[in-house]
Amino acid sequence: MKIIYTLLFTLLVHFCLPVNVNSQSVSDAQWISRDTTVGSIDVIAYWNKGEKKKFRAYKVTKNFKADSLLSEKTELDCIVQFTVTDSTEKSYGIEYTMLENKRDTSKDPAIPYEKLNLTNDDLTLRYTTDANGALTGYTNREAVEKKLDDLVQLMSKKAQNDFKSKDEAEKKVLSTVMEKLVNGKVLFSSVYETFISHFHNFHGYHTGLNDTLRFTESTPQAFTSTPIKYDCYIYLSSLDSLNEARFDLEKYADMSGFIKEYGTYLKQVGESAGAKPNEQMQTELAALDMKSEMYTTTYIDLNTGWPAFIKVTRSIITKDPKTNSTFFKDEIWTLTNDLSDQ
Repeated sequence: MKIIYTLLFTLLVHFCLPVNVNSQSVSDAQWISRDTTVGSIDVIAYWNKGEKKKFRAYKVTKNFKADSLLSEKTELDCIVQFTVTDSTEKSYGIEYTMLENKRDTSKDPAIPYEKLNLTNDDLTLRYTTDANGALTGYTNREAVEKKLDDLVQLMSKKAQNDFKSKDEAEKKVLSTVMEKLVNGKVLFSSVYETFISHFHNFHGYHTGLNDTLRFTESTPQAFTSTPIKYDCYIYLSSLDSLNEARFDLEKYADMSGFIKEYGTYLKQVGESAGAKPNEQMQTELAALDMKSEMYTTTYIDLNTGWPAFIKVTRSIITKDPKTNSTFFKDEIWTLTNDLSDQ
């Protein structure tokens, strides 16, 4: 069962740790640095109905062993557009549309996407914000997630068919875990919600030029009863003469408890499927030292409230005590108003 559990651990790191979910909760917010002598700023949206802004959206994953790059893959590269569909004194309506794919798909696995009969409107997300531009809710999230789930099921089916095993218990374990790991909700989080939530992350925010806000963020996970708790810090890094502000958000979490609970879940699924117990896997997972760090940089034009550049980096750091080796998995989401090829 060693191969199957290695595969499931890889799936966990790739799919199971969303950057943001609706059920996140924030607590213990407090200013740890405040300076009222140098002024303050407010992030407010000044948008007009019919206004459109295009961005280049990227998602890149890099794997490292210590300082050595092991692999790098561009998973998303496309032109997206934000359109203001409604503007009132109290709210905005926004459409988020993927206009053009820029990623080389020549080496992608052959999957019959035409069976889905997808249209551009099927994957256009509509949502609302408050008067400041802060996200308040998604209008058609469930419909988009359903289309994404159809897409994911095609890919998942191929992955399970490609998995070479005559052991029915192994196949059942893989199928059960993939149902939770690989679905429309997870894909929505990665290719929609990460960009949109960070696009509106600072709207309505009031801060002094030298202030730092600290808070705790609790994020539920698919396999554990205990949420992952992030220690978070927000601060204004710079403000230039054109009134463009740079904000930075840092998040830190110890994942050791989470990975142990994941190991327990795999054990329960294996037993239910009739698989032989893998005590070595349980021991190795329990001994892993795993941490998560996230760094977000956002540039916003305070004259209009439109972001110009957003970069979100999530790093999963795993240390194997047996070999004393440290591995890094960096997922990098970038949204920039520079549409040119990089």
